Amino acid sequence: MLSGRVLNNSIRMRLELGPIVPGCSDLMTEFSRDGCFIRLFYPTSLSHIKKHSARWIPWLADDMYFEGFARVLQIWKFLIKFVVWLLAGNCHIPAVWNADVKQEGGKLPVVVFSHGLGATRFFYSSVCVELASHGFVVAAVEHRDKSASASYYYKSEDGYTDVTPTWMKFKVIGLGPGHYAARKKQVTKRVQECRKVIDILEKLNSGIYIENVLGRDFKLGQFKDRLNLTSLTMMGHSFGGATALLTLGCDCRLKFGVILDPWMFSLKEELDLPNIIKQPLLFVNTETFHVATNFNAVKRYTDSTPDECGKRTVFTIKGTTHESQADTPHLVGYWLNWKMKKLPPVIASRINNHLILDFLQKNIGLNHELDTSFLTAHAESVIEGIIEWRQ
Repeated sequence: MLSGRVLNNSIRMRLELGPIVPGCSDLMTEFSRDGCFIRLFYPTSLSHIKKHSARWIPWLADDMYFEGFARVLQIWKFLIKFVVWLLAGNCHIPAVWNADVKQEGGKLPVVVFSHGLGATRFFYSSVCVELASHGFVVAAVEHRDKSASASYYYKSEDGYTDVTPTWMKFKVIGLGPGHYAARKKQVTKRVQECRKVIDILEKLNSGIYIENVLGRDFKLGQFKDRLNLTSLTMMGHSFGGATALLTLGCDCRLKFGVILDPWMFSLKEELDLPNIIKQPLLFVNTETFHVATNFNAVKRYTDSTPDECGKRTVFTIKGTTHESQADTPHLVGYWLNWKMKKLPPVIASRINNHLILDFLQKNIGLNHELDTSFLTAHAESVIEGIIEWRQ
């Protein structure tokens, strides 16, 4: 088990990990914005995570993401850089960069993860690393619909050689008549990307060569015959939660869904989707996000389960805000609902992750026994069902 600590003015992610040392690598396909950009989190055969701290990866992948976060929040870049430097220092993710994939044991269960509006492939490392430490491969997509805080691609092999990526900026979309149409276009693009990621995972499992635009330091061939794609799970937060739901309704290769605090606006015309989705679903909601319109949209999925559909389980974590399921509270504290008494970020993350793992263990199974004592100890912070937030 690992608890983060302060080292040389660097804050490590404060997590409690499972019994397996997680690894991490990036995969970018195609010299085009139409390719996929994925961060892979996966189990390794290494032992004693602290011994490999020199190979932990910095949380911030590139300084350009600061510019993206500033654009999302509509504040000055220097201000957000100062706040992160002051409160988080040089934060690292406790995952071993480009470590070898665990080869012993059975096939590895797989999760595809879709990030929220203004987020990135590394924005939910507290969730993805935890899953990898319990034996899962997580493919965290960095979407190129301009809903990520920033992203990049290479136009050609020459471009990569010259180290000149083409950056894609976050697109600010104002409220008004065109808002829904813009979000609908984005979520459609996101679903296409998630389905392409599943195609990539199938190729990796079959041993089909895939060129990684970012180089060959990590051997993708290690995933040959190692992925259990018969229990493939789709997961997402906020805009990614809506993306996950729509992808589940479009792709029968997905067998389970984990929906974290979904932002349902882009699905408001998908009236048949609750009945189209057949897979078992877990909804994990925070206390303050679901105002009336979002609350009612989620209830269409959670109030009843058609006979031909899988079970739908719903939890709300009290004392949490929409940011509780991301990494930022670990780094800079809470920004939302300042007057509200909140759970400490570590406690909120652990409850969230244990609810996810409990669902996956019951439906997919783990290669080890999941300790449920933490959930039992914090049972008063979890309620079954969804809460409508009223300020």
